[in-house]
Amino acid sequence: MLELIYIACFFIVGLCWILIKGVRENQLVFFQNEIMNFPKNLVTLIKGIPAGIAVLFVLLIRPDDSLFYFIIAGALFFCMLGDIGMEKGLIPGLPLFLVAQVLFVFGFILKALDYEITANSIILTSLATVGVVIYIILLLRYLESSDKGLGAFKLPVIIYTCCISIMLISTIFLWITSTILNILFLILGALLFVTSDSLIAIREFHHRFSNDFIIVMGTYYPAILLLSLAAIFV
Repeated sequence: MLELIYIACFFIVGLCWILIKGVRENQLVFFQNEIMNFPKNLVTLIKGIPAGIAVLFVLLIRPDDSLFYFIIAGALFFCMLGDIGMEKGLIPGLPLFLVAQVLFVFGFILKALDYEITANSIILTSLATVGVVIYIILLLRYLESSDKGLGAFKLPVIIYTCCISIMLISTIFLWITSTILNILFLILGALLFVTSDSLIAIREFHHRFSNDFIIVMGTYYPAILLLSLAAIFV
């Protein structure tokens, strides 16, 4: 029951924020007059609520007091802070999300060490790493190909891109070592997170695209939800 309540609250608040922000960004036209009058600080606060709910869910539903669950809760907490920070700009938003990615990586690798690490798991994870590295190279080259380019953000973007990519690899490593089929949802969550942040990078450093805000949040919120479900299945 708690799981259903959590998912319902998460999506209701998330959809409300997408609606409010979408109207303010002129990407949605529903309730234009009413929503434009919302205080900006309230809009910013609402954005962080889904991740905040995710933190509470992990702490309440965790099956034991293992460090893993507190690390995941901490990562989600920094996602919440990052959500609020991004409303102010890439700084301070980017450093806060960087801390979240580091915690996710540490948590997933720590959990993977509970299982037997075989030669096959190392080989398969290495193959996945090659694919992710190729993606990083292509993405960074694409961002640099614009007139705007990465500029002063080149090093921070490279560092963050590497960290979130390692987070994706860590979910793959955990799935391969644990052989738990349900953990596939973690990989999907990580993929959606990478997709969302890649779209943000394209929007900020290359070009704007139609309904960019809605697409970014439509991938980010499900990513947070799926990663938080580690408290149930891992």
